[in-house]
Amino acid sequence: MDTYLCVSIDCECDKGPGWRVRKPLAFAGIVKGIGERLQPLFRRYGAKPTYLLSPEVMRDARSVETLCSLSGDAELGTHLHGEFVEAGAVLPDATTEFQCNYDRETERAKLGTLTELFRSAFGRAPVSFRAGRFGIGRHSLSLLADLGYRVDSSVTPLKDWAKAGAPQASFRHAATQPYWPVLDDPARPAAKPGRLMEVPVTILPSAVPVLGSWLEPRWLRPTRGSLNRLLAVARDERKRARSSPVVLNCMFHNVEIMPGLSPYAQSEAAADAILGRLAGLLAMAQREGIRC
Repeated sequence: MDTYLCVSIDCECDKGPGWRVRKPLAFAGIVKGIGERLQPLFRRYGAKPTYLLSPEVMRDARSVETLCSLSGDAELGTHLHGEFVEAGAVLPDATTEFQCNYDRETERAKLGTLTELFRSAFGRAPVSFRAGRFGIGRHSLSLLADLGYRVDSSVTPLKDWAKAGAPQASFRHAATQPYWPVLDDPARPAAKPGRLMEVPVTILPSAVPVLGSWLEPRWLRPTRGSLNRLLAVARDERKRARSSPVVLNCMFHNVEIMPGLSPYAQSEAAADAILGRLAGLLAMAQREGIRC
């Protein structure tokens, strides 16, 4: 079966417990996390990652320099945490806003500023996007398409973010394979190809019989669990997908592979474990002829 592995990474300023923003802003997760840890790993396996950049990253000169000088192949796209861009930009304690809760004009302004930041930093237009906190809504995809984006990766199958404060961001019944979405209803496939493709994060039901629908679904994400569980998600999606080719979309944050810069890895050993699981996924792809 023809299969592709996408590794899409939300790239942000350094955080800490509770995803609280470090102040003053710091970017070790970009300079060291991507430049010295992630990109050499991808290069070793001949893999092309997609780094989705939050606004504050593109305003940091050293981060931009690091991303412009990466050795090996990589795609750069954008990632909106709306607190960091006009209109109404602030330096937040934590990024809690969902873009689906903005009115259309505010969302348009913030996406426009984000896109211009990318153009100014890298001299070209971005084509790939993911919303901060996966919070796209009924205006998001048409606004992205108008700005020239070709791919969104905000849909999280089986997840409903209403209780977190985003009633529009309900993806419980979304497909796990890429589709052309109805632009004002991101979880619903359109009847024919459109201007923008949705590439959902790979998320499957729990493997526990009977109770599976009540338990947290399984993400293709190296952050937690074992390597075997991560690989099982990839293999299960290859078996259950009814499309060809099959697309696997693994996501995580750049700061997760650095100690103390996210809630997930408080020690060097924990950060190394996440990197090790990612390496295991890339090694499986290489063994099984899955293009990354």
